[in-house]
Amino acid sequence: MSEKKLKVIYRPRGPAREYAEYALNPYKGCTHGCIYCYNNGRFGPKGDFFARSRPRDIIEAVEHDCQTLQGEFGIHCPEIHLTFLGDAYQPAELHFELTRKIIKIFIKYDLPFTILTKSPYILRDVDLLGPYKRFRAGFSFTTIDQAEANEWEPGTMPIESRISALRQFARFDKLIWISLEPVMRIESTIRVIHELKTLPDFYWIGALNHSSPPEPINKYHARERIGAALQQHNCQYKFKNSFNFSLG
Repeated sequence: MSEKKLKVIYRPRGPAREYAEYALNPYKGCTHGCIYCYNNGRFGPKGDFFARSRPRDIIEAVEHDCQTLQGEFGIHCPEIHLTFLGDAYQPAELHFELTRKIIKIFIKYDLPFTILTKSPYILRDVDLLGPYKRFRAGFSFTTIDQAEANEWEPGTMPIESRISALRQFARFDKLIWISLEPVMRIESTIRVIHELKTLPDFYWIGALNHSSPPEPINKYHARERIGAALQQHNCQYKFKNSFNFSLG
């Protein structure tokens, strides 16, 4: 399909393309304030991206794009990812309900989609997401240590609430995946794996490349140790291309 036919749903590039063939970003800005966020500084001075959430006026365009995708692919439409620009369930969503409106359109056109979030607010929409068979729930973790979360993701809700939301989605027999990206500390990532084990169906693991982690990470040793932890629990997983390394 020519991208010119689509207005707001798009084909991501680079590392994002490893997650999904199509994506949609409801908001500009994100008040989670994650220190490793690659969007901070891309749209203005450092910090502006975290200052507020700006909902995009895109509902009519989403309707157009979903109708286009359904007409082009039918039941074989590739999955659509929400979101690479902030979090679809940051606090502003409780007021604007933009993500919820988009979900309703996806379901109307019977399109497959996934949402990656750090927020328990996703549970608000369980009435839509729970019964829908073409939805996968994604949860992002860098740590399960609240002190680290306070340092790395200062605007997010408590880690325990994120884990609780994940467990509740598992009760709906939903496909669940975990993003272990970026790996900030190897030990922190391994602790997440030992806590969640096979609760999710799949893990993605990605490195931090656009800034420095709290302590240097050797990618070879990181892959060895993280892979061993995942294999210990018989988890399904894949390292993203950011974890490729050369021995030469």
